[in-house]
Amino acid sequence: MEKEGYNSLEDDYIRIIKPSDDKRELNLRHVFFPALLAGLSITVIAYFWDITRYGILFASFGSSAFILYVSPKAKQAQVRNILGAYPLAGFFGYLSSSYIMPYINFPDAAFDYAITGGVAVMLTVLAMLFTRFEHGPAAGAALAFVINEPDVIAVFLLIGGGITLLIIAKILIFVVKEEYELECAIRYTLHLGGEEPNNR
Repeated sequence: MEKEGYNSLEDDYIRIIKPSDDKRELNLRHVFFPALLAGLSITVIAYFWDITRYGILFASFGSSAFILYVSPKAKQAQVRNILGAYPLAGFFGYLSSSYIMPYINFPDAAFDYAITGGVAVMLTVLAMLFTRFEHGPAAGAALAFVINEPDVIAVFLLIGGGITLLIIAKILIFVVKEEYELECAIRYTLHLGGEEPNNR
């Protein structure tokens, strides 16, 4: 059950379709601004960090961006979930690649990667459920450690930078899409106290 103050993904999708007289009419501001900010944030991340080396991690960020920009109040868009889920994915992805994969030796190397990838995702999902840091796209990030040679420092820097940009983008989406004042958007995004601000 969702906490009060957070909408379900379905609720936010419904809001994209203008809930006025003609439900077929799109609310263009709620469509183009999230799409534009999502594209810009991924572009910035891809420019400053090597997308050719950590491409699958960018795929996870793309999924995170969709949830953040389209449904900023959804449970999986909570900052605490993103901050907790991606480090869990990095830890269990690195653990699987470094300490499980060396002991899997099938004739087909692709099967080794498949098993290790499955284990990494399974452990990440279990950890997210136990800790309640639930952010679905992070489960896919664990695969980055399995597919690429483990480089824990570089990938954690990448995760940290990506999370930072996604938090900034969430603040922007509250300002642009929800029309919150900047201070209110920051406090609400970072859970610094106070009630949910009213749209202005």
